[in-house]
Amino acid sequence: MPSTDSILKQLTTVVNEGAVFSPFVRLLLVGLVIWCILERRVLATYIAAYVGLVIMAAGMMAIGFPMDIFTFLVLFSIGLLWGREALLLPPPPRAGRARIAVAAAFALCAVFYPHFVKSVTGFKVLDVILFAPLGMLPSPTLLFAMAAIILTKRAHTLYALVPTWAAGALFGGVGVFYLGVSADWVLLAGTAVSIVSYLTAEKSEPRPKGHRFKRKH
Repeated sequence: MPSTDSILKQLTTVVNEGAVFSPFVRLLLVGLVIWCILERRVLATYIAAYVGLVIMAAGMMAIGFPMDIFTFLVLFSIGLLWGREALLLPPPPRAGRARIAVAAAFALCAVFYPHFVKSVTGFKVLDVILFAPLGMLPSPTLLFAMAAIILTKRAHTLYALVPTWAAGALFGGVGVFYLGVSADWVLLAGTAVSIVSYLTAEKSEPRPKGHRFKRKH
């Protein structure tokens, strides 16, 4: 495995090079939330498509830093599995307030992940708001996926969830215990909470056969 300093330097380079891309990731999420509010749609029903997109993007961004092929294959494959979940159109789950609050807390930690963000505006808080590496680095991107799992209860299949949990534990563990990135404790916590949340949630309605590409209103 490459040295700690080498990996940290390369991760910083990835974030710096992807700084232009980062605001669009946020705008896409904000647009999805606003659309769901205006159309009175359940956000949890559509979040799988966004999760798949940002995980695949993080996989593409991984090319160029240590363990690039491994990271690319893991993240891109998981992103495709989440894309499959989006196409299968699970019934819209109704999450309670406590579940929404927990999911939102982890999602905000993912969106405003502070590590590796360079100074662009001269204000640290503003730099994190605009350029935090969701969709660029594995840890914040997987953390957002954990928030989506908490929000969607049992709507999605284990085909996508088990690899996501495994990746969260792997990248979170490497970040905390090898790279010394304290923020990755949140990813480990999110992974654990999402597993418990899934196991303790009531069973979702069965997926409607023959309606994979046309959602019922």
